[in-house]
Amino acid sequence: MTSLEHRIARRRLLAGSAAVAAGGALAVGKPAPSRAVGPSARRTPSLELDSRNYVELDADFLNTQTAHYPRIKKLPDGRYILFYQTTQHSWNVYWTTSSDLRHWEKPQLLFETRKILDGADDLCFATADGCVLDNGDILAVCSFRANLRFSSHMELDGLVLRRSTDNGRSWGPEQQIYIGANWEPFVHQTDTGEVQVYFTHSAPKVAVENTKGSTGVAIIRSRDRGRTWTPDVRDYPYAADRVAQQYTRTTDAGVKMFTDQMPSALQIRPGGHIALAMESHLADGNYMISLAHTSRNWPDKLAMDENGPADRQDNLFLGAGPYLARFPSGESVLAYNQASRQRIRLGDREAREFGDPEAFLPGNGFWGSIELAGPRQLVTTMANVRSDGNKIMIGVLDLVKR
Repeated sequence: MTSLEHRIARRRLLAGSAAVAAGGALAVGKPAPSRAVGPSARRTPSLELDSRNYVELDADFLNTQTAHYPRIKKLPDGRYILFYQTTQHSWNVYWTTSSDLRHWEKPQLLFETRKILDGADDLCFATADGCVLDNGDILAVCSFRANLRFSSHMELDGLVLRRSTDNGRSWGPEQQIYIGANWEPFVHQTDTGEVQVYFTHSAPKVAVENTKGSTGVAIIRSRDRGRTWTPDVRDYPYAADRVAQQYTRTTDAGVKMFTDQMPSALQIRPGGHIALAMESHLADGNYMISLAHTSRNWPDKLAMDENGPADRQDNLFLGAGPYLARFPSGESVLAYNQASRQRIRLGDREAREFGDPEAFLPGNGFWGSIELAGPRQLVTTMANVRSDGNKIMIGVLDLVKR
């Protein structure tokens, strides 16, 4: 541990949430204004990496040289479950559990690639996310697709769900909940019990206009903890309920192109107040972080060529693959990757304004995630992409106020 502590200095992330709460103006991406130290000064929150509890899961343990897309969720019994995929784009999805975030059980297959079309293609799986429901059930949702026919046969692509009712010790059968090309589902349950799956929504533009590269964020909902879903999308034009998309350009053929993808949602207040963080891929090739908000649980769905929603902040800063969380004390947290490092920003209670970014995990990679581990603790994870085999980095961040 000595060398690790030398290699990973304890870092602090200053954010503007205290200033915003006090009524001060804080521009996105700029540090909180300095305040005099004294008995009446409001304490500024920051994050610190607990280097004693930092671990890396190596390729031999993970059963793959190319592990990607780790997602960690805290279980009702106090343990943690980790999902990850075995290649960068798609193949198998594994799961494993831990009681302390340091020692993990032997990984097991959750979604396993198999032959389809009489052996002419493979059905493969990617970008799994999970959610622990109010009744203790765990839902794991991932994208599936035909390996060779992804863009040409929409009926072979979709979203699939598996459920555990015993804290992840066993899993029920696969349940297809959406048909059509997609990526990066995010599973969320609101305070009313509604289960939502947000995802990168690319199928309608391909199916209707034969156009690749246009995306947006869509949602399907369940009011019975994932047994049935609305809309129940099974065929052409493969359209779920669009909630966010940003216009980028018009092609020479007159087709309007949109972006917004890799969504992560956070309920910020009761009554349908939800924040949505997204990756936006612009026409100039840059990836940026955008935010959208609703105060009524996305009551209106966007048309195929409609920019929205109205309450959104576009292209705030460079970054990709965002993930949101919030401490019980009100500080929101935005994690994303930029320049091959995971960046984390602390923000205000509404997840609208964020302080400066900081990097805590030491390795290079992408597509990480965060999860609350306690009232003042956050788990962060990302793949450490290496030529000798990818590792999964897992760190614990402490919220401190000085």
